[in-house]
Amino acid sequence: MARTKKLTQSDVRQRAGTAREHLQVALERKEYIDGQIGPSAEAQVCASNAISAGIAAADAICGAVLGERANDQDHTAAADLLAAVQPNGPALAKLLRRLLTDKSQLQYGGYCTAAVARKMTGHAEVLVGAMKGFGIRS
Repeated sequence: MARTKKLTQSDVRQRAGTAREHLQVALERKEYIDGQIGPSAEAQVCASNAISAGIAAADAICGAVLGERANDQDHTAAADLLAAVQPNGPALAKLLRRLLTDKSQLQYGGYCTAAVARKMTGHAEVLVGAMKGFGIRS
């Protein structure tokens, strides 16, 4: 069983703010790489921030609904916990898993393509946008 950490409403707001900031950076980099095809540092930064945004959004949602977030080295525990959130938890968890699939490569490996970065940013936008449906404000 994954370890969890209790979150206060203040913690939830902090994680939500972090999610929004990471998404903002991803969106700025996404705009910068518009029209590009190949791998680049900018695309990698876009994808990396999208992943961080998704993780922080999942933490905020779980904290708001369940009162806790995953606190495990394996980020898939965050997706498992998110899947328990109703409504839409399973669909949101699926998006988070997509972000996490290539996390190590995209955050610590070689450059990714603009297409991958755009896809990752789209997943992050849905996760961050979902916070509003759970009454989360930063």
